[in-house]
Amino acid sequence: MKSVGLLILLVPLCVFAQSAPKLATKTDLASAAHKALAVVSGELHVKGLDHSVNVLRDRWGVAHIYAENQHDLFFAQGVVAAQDRLFQMELWKRAGQGRLAEILGPSALGRDVNARALRYRGEMKDEYESYSPDTLPILTAFTDGINSYIASLTAAGGVGLPIEFQLAGFSPDAWHPEDCLNRMAAFSMTGNAFSELEHAQALTELGREKAGKLFDFDPAVALVPASGLDLAGLSPGWVKDLVGSDRRCWRMIHTASSACRRCATWFISSLRDGM
Repeated sequence: MKSVGLLILLVPLCVFAQSAPKLATKTDLASAAHKALAVVSGELHVKGLDHSVNVLRDRWGVAHIYAENQHDLFFAQGVVAAQDRLFQMELWKRAGQGRLAEILGPSALGRDVNARALRYRGEMKDEYESYSPDTLPILTAFTDGINSYIASLTAAGGVGLPIEFQLAGFSPDAWHPEDCLNRMAAFSMTGNAFSELEHAQALTELGREKAGKLFDFDPAVALVPASGLDLAGLSPGWVKDLVGSDRRCWRMIHTASSACRRCATWFISSLRDGM
């Protein structure tokens, strides 16, 4: 595998020393953060490219990648993505794998259970081809780029992992193409799940008219359940882990007023799941 130069112009590297920093004061933390700021220009040598690739950042920080073939294009995208947000990507990946509790502790266990229940377990070849014929080569190149960048950080003489990993006390795992097909990314779109289940519970326990008055819809609409639909047993407790298994977040949503509950749900879902 070749080691080819990746020309970086205005590309942040966001890396720090290999050994864990001893940050006794706010000044130490500020100094460490400053040392981990972006390198705005230079050349990075990574293994896996067929040809040299140019990466330029515009004034908004958006990366523009110029490559001679598709493989190098997506490989470089993996490198650039890892440069920008490797720690965030690792959390996102583990959220989809159901492995957050390994690094966050028991509070994430409920979230992990849901993630594993939602994981795709069918034929991966069919899954890749459902996107496009070249999905697997693209994702392979992309994840190879991530892994190559990680390897360059942790190799002998490397500059070490980003400071977030050093402070958190764990290292990123190897990436694989299937890690990019993360169903948990859809969690941020489930913000109305609580209210829908509340409506179902109220319909069952109070009836249509009383339930409609309870929720005080604006504009006023009637609750009209589908004929023959059995809503018995449904409650918001079923989806409490959609906000990361954090009881404090669940209580905030549960006790919020009807008017702000949807906003709180959306905000927390976005904060927890929008990686």
